[in-house]
Amino acid sequence: MLSKLFLGLSLVGAEWVLYLLFLLSILSVALIFERFRFYRVACQDLKEFRKQLRLHTAHGKFAEATQLAQTRTQKVSSSTPDLETEMALALLSQPKTSAGILTELAQDAVIRARLSWDKNLSTLATIGSNAPFIGLFGTVLGIIKAFHDLSQQNSAAGVQNVTAGISEALVATAVGLIVAIPAVIAYNLFQRKVKSALAEAEALKSFLVGKLANSTHS
Repeated sequence: MLSKLFLGLSLVGAEWVLYLLFLLSILSVALIFERFRFYRVACQDLKEFRKQLRLHTAHGKFAEATQLAQTRTQKVSSSTPDLETEMALALLSQPKTSAGILTELAQDAVIRARLSWDKNLSTLATIGSNAPFIGLFGTVLGIIKAFHDLSQQNSAAGVQNVTAGISEALVATAVGLIVAIPAVIAYNLFQRKVKSALAEAEALKSFLVGKLANSTHS
């Protein structure tokens, strides 16, 4: 009874799987463009900001460094934050504070900003890792339907129709791979971008904490 139920569902074929993969491909492309725009906007002028901030802080010009961070904070949109501006402002706004407290303040700012940087990456990874299996599932359904049709026909024309059905079923696997490959590539590139940005933020945090901690003892 149960096997007949599943057979009935299988005989629907793989066409609905192709529609599902098409929707996933649209979602994947939308997420890729959204993340690309986010990282491009978030990193705009960041290298110059980092350079000027280090320069002011290295010469003990903490007021100028604070003003620089405040100015960038006003320019940066809350929907596309970088990992360094808010952290720098949080550190520079806490004079005469121990290195331990400064580190905690910096870590809090970085973690909150990272939530925006990691957004949608898990969805992209899920599409990339599961699209081939969805395509394979569609192929299996198509092959089941093809062999069921073969059992109902005995003519040579029937065999030809079945082989044509199997070739159509294999399209689902190919489409699944087409959907998955760009998603996986984009996910890996974006993950590398996030790791690189975190490394830069950690380096700037260590630099600022060291300079500010030394200033409290001088």
